[in-house]
Amino acid sequence: MRQRTSGPATAFMRRTTRNVVLISVVVLALLITGFVIARIFGVLLEVFYIALIILASLLLISTAMLIYALLLAMQTFATVTDEVNPTIRSLQHTVEIVTESVEETAGTVKDTAKSVGNTATAVSSTARLTQEYAFSPNVRAVAFLVGGQQMLRVFLGKGRARHRYEERRQQQVKLIESNTLDGGK
Repeated sequence: MRQRTSGPATAFMRRTTRNVVLISVVVLALLITGFVIARIFGVLLEVFYIALIILASLLLISTAMLIYALLLAMQTFATVTDEVNPTIRSLQHTVEIVTESVEETAGTVKDTAKSVGNTATAVSSTARLTQEYAFSPNVRAVAFLVGGQQMLRVFLGKGRARHRYEERRQQQVKLIESNTLDGGK
């Protein structure tokens, strides 16, 4: 089911439709009355000729008005297109920047994961070596804490990737603000 919208535009359309119907009924009644009176006085043919001339004139006027309305619609479409294109370009630029930032962040996370993996491998080798010399419980505990601390730094954003992310975010905020100021003028 379609929902009916209410508001100033709908009320205006109802009033306009009512006025057009009312005017059409009045004109039709006047035409019928005029034709009847013309028949009574014997000048029906002349009245028909005059009515045809008036109708042809109205047809030409309405055609000219339709052409004018079409030109205005085309001009409006061109204006909307001119306004939307810069917005689309700005959106594409923002998407490119975000994509680049995500790729850079993903690369940093991969590098950090490799570094953590290498660190874990090194710590594991060291732990095995020290285990042979009776220090394995202490070394394992320390290696686990250091590795966990490094992982927490990466995941909580205290590493170098967080700094790059903040710089990129500030650049994006400045670009959005400059686009907003330029677009409003």
